[in-house]
Amino acid sequence: MPSIALAEPRGFRRSPLLEDARSRYFMITSNNGENVVKSVQHNVWATQRKNEQKLNDAFRTSSSVILIFAVNKSGAFQGYARMRSYIGRSTCRSDPFRGFGRLFDVEWLRLHDLNLSEVQNLRNPLDDNRQVGYSRDGQEFPHSVGSELCRQIDIRVFHEDPTSYEPVTDEQLSQPREPEPITDELPAQLLALPAPSLAPVPSNSPPPMLALPAPEPAKPSESGDPSKALGAGGPCGSPNSATSLGGGAALPLPAAAPPAPPQQSPQGQGLPGGYGAPPVQYLPWPPPTSYPFSALPP
Repeated sequence: MPSIALAEPRGFRRSPLLEDARSRYFMITSNNGENVVKSVQHNVWATQRKNEQKLNDAFRTSSSVILIFAVNKSGAFQGYARMRSYIGRSTCRSDPFRGFGRLFDVEWLRLHDLNLSEVQNLRNPLDDNRQVGYSRDGQEFPHSVGSELCRQIDIRVFHEDPTSYEPVTDEQLSQPREPEPITDELPAQLLALPAPSLAPVPSNSPPPMLALPAPEPAKPSESGDPSKALGAGGPCGSPNSATSLGGGAALPLPAAAPPAPPQQSPQGQGLPGGYGAPPVQYLPWPPPTSYPFSALPP
């Protein structure tokens, strides 16, 4: 048989923070109770990636975000806490959850069990009107349902010790709201901008050339033969007497020696013995770089 929620006892005062219509409520589930203990000790929590955007949006637009905790298969809610920072902007220097997710600060307001059987009359219209005990991690509650769950926890805290009970007020919990973090994703306006391009180079422009010093004019030698001058060109414009250096200087090469006259056998023209073969011509070795036309064999 469904249990009926407890009525407010005499002397009980509701928490102004829960009555604020700008407050939003979300379900937070944990795989084990140890993680809840770590959250209470370090005032920090880490949620799944799929819940980050909705929680950050709620933290930015509402006056307060209340997280109602429940350990899986425990059959109860364990209490509620208030979100105190954007996800990924925690002030905690250590990670008690060992990298499960990005941390964010929370402030625990109540830590007390509330059996699911005691609130099974509450249903969530944002979750196909299912019972609140079957809510998934990150599920949002309407203000009327979320505030009633927290009020039932407050009533049980009051029953344990009425003298030490104090309602939760927004004034005593108020802290400066930090700015929204800068995400890793680029805004859509930046993604729509065209990529920068370099100035086009005209296709008919010549490639850059390396400037070299102009060659010095050839100076005639003492014999008056310009072919033997330093830097003069050989036949068909090929260099023959100078090798160009990077600094504009030139090194002289030895002048071409005239070839030796053809040798003939003492018995007449041809090979020794007078066989009448064409005479043998001997050229100097090593050969010069080029020959003048007059020195070539007939």
